[in-house]
Amino acid sequence: MTVSFGSILQAVYNYSRLQSANDRLMVQLSTGKRIPSPKDDPYLYRRIHAFEVESARYETYLNAIDEGSAVVSHVHDAVGLQLETLENMRDIANKVSAGGLSSSERSALNEQYEELTEQLKAIAEGTGFGGETYLDGTYSAAGSGYRIATGPGGEYYELTLPNTTAGDDGLDLEDTSVSSTGNANTAVGKLEDAIETLTGLRQRLGTGEFILESRAGLMESKQRELDLLVEKYQAVDPIRLAAELDRNKTLQQYTLAAIGASLDSRQRLVDYLFPR
Repeated sequence: MTVSFGSILQAVYNYSRLQSANDRLMVQLSTGKRIPSPKDDPYLYRRIHAFEVESARYETYLNAIDEGSAVVSHVHDAVGLQLETLENMRDIANKVSAGGLSSSERSALNEQYEELTEQLKAIAEGTGFGGETYLDGTYSAAGSGYRIATGPGGEYYELTLPNTTAGDDGLDLEDTSVSSTGNANTAVGKLEDAIETLTGLRQRLGTGEFILESRAGLMESKQRELDLLVEKYQAVDPIRLAAELDRNKTLQQYTLAAIGASLDSRQRLVDYLFPR
């Protein structure tokens, strides 16, 4: 039987093409990506990469919002504790202000009042993360409040946090006492002001939590859109790929068999394909 040199070359070429296709299918199956490298489709690969980079940026925004939300929640809880402390202090001050107490009763209540004042200070000084404190006036001025990055283009949410320590530059309660009816009357007025300040702050913190939750939802939605685009271009059907791989391997076996049948012997096939 006469075998043309061209037919052998064509068969070898077909086998090589099938092997290259199998290599690509194996990579697609192992990576789960239809276009795992730029050489597969340079334009589409760059486009997919741009989507992935943008999605990663939204992940950064989401992480910043999560971190900021944790801070806002932490401060919200602390302000709630301070409000409870202030209300207890006001109750004591109102008792003394009403009169009719003995000196020893006023003294005992004044001790309780001073303990609560220290508790108020401790809450303010202990509210923070990573060495930062949030209720000492650091973030009290508009324009220099606590900022949380919430999106592209430099978007951020700013929350001003007043000084809620007991000192003069805070709630101005450090020098108050209920050691006398007059002092108690003065304390009641300052406590009412402090309670009003913290009630307003707690409301703003609640609003801040809602705003951050809304912006996180928006960022998640945009990130999901990008991820769906990546999935659209990169998604593979592993069952179809496996079937195609099996078919190619079968065709390779047929190709080798055809070449072997066209030559005088298997050894000649080996010598021809792999000359020494």
